Amino acid sequence: MEDFGVIIACCDQDYLFAKGCCASIRYFLGDVPICLLIDGTFSVTPLEKVYGVRVINHDSVSEPLLRKRSFGWGKSHMIPFWESPWQNFLVMDADTIVWGDVLKLANFQDFDFIIDQPCYDYSDADITEFFFDIPGVEKYFPDFRWQEYRSRYVCPGTFFGKRGVFSLEEYRKILDFNDEHPEIFKYGDMGFFNLMVFRAAQEGKLRVQNVDMQLLAPDFDQDLLRKRFPIESSGPGGDRTQATVIHWCGPKPTLSTSKVYSEPMNFCRRKCQEDVWNRTGLAAEMLLQVEDLQRSIYVYKNKFKKKFRQLTGK
Repeated sequence: MEDFGVIIACCDQDYLFAKGCCASIRYFLGDVPICLLIDGTFSVTPLEKVYGVRVINHDSVSEPLLRKRSFGWGKSHMIPFWESPWQNFLVMDADTIVWGDVLKLANFQDFDFIIDQPCYDYSDADITEFFFDIPGVEKYFPDFRWQEYRSRYVCPGTFFGKRGVFSLEEYRKILDFNDEHPEIFKYGDMGFFNLMVFRAAQEGKLRVQNVDMQLLAPDFDQDLLRKRFPIESSGPGGDRTQATVIHWCGPKPTLSTSKVYSEPMNFCRRKCQEDVWNRTGLAAEMLLQVEDLQRSIYVYKNKFKKKFRQLTGK
């Protein structure tokens, strides 16, 4: 595939999973170019050396609007539309891995966007909970026929896209609107991402295809996932022809969790330790456990701060 690469959005709290994501790309997709879209200042030099990853961060982003207003949770996904090193790209969240050859799902000749295909039509209640406030969208975006796309709205944890399909001015207006009306769009960029994509499709500016390309791990029984994505002594088993991106968008896939089936991510994190640092066995396991512990400390520290602010009103 020409002029193409994979862009992984990450920050210091989920870099432990981003390393696994990189390893999954190398394992299943070979030498496809990788770029880490980093919100933060931490070093990824080992991955640059071994996996050849490129980096986009605050310092390298050329557009002031993006540098000032598009980093952080729920907005980083938008940066590749202007700053991607490649014309065509696959965006992935840090808490994802590829399983199988997902590149066969990308048809950039006929489409500008390739996004996931939801399992069912979203009800009005679903749309209001996960994407946007319906009365608000009808009031402020009266020309957008949102009902026509209720079976196509997606979680943008992964998608194929093209650089230059949106104007910065359009994005600026969306950000300004979101600041003025924070109650309209839900879950970071999930609401306004879908509005921007399908409004452009409605206007004939974008060719959008929905394909089955993302599996949201919290939505499925662990036994079912264990059968579909088995990890054997030799590595990933099962039917790899059903390529997908596994996304742990709820509870995170740490080594010891019982909340989700995490073995595919565990394998990829161990693979990264072996590929990049030549660590295997107990040495690798100890490093991964330390990463999980550091993440847990960060999460509970933030929960404590939030609870303290609620109690004190500060």
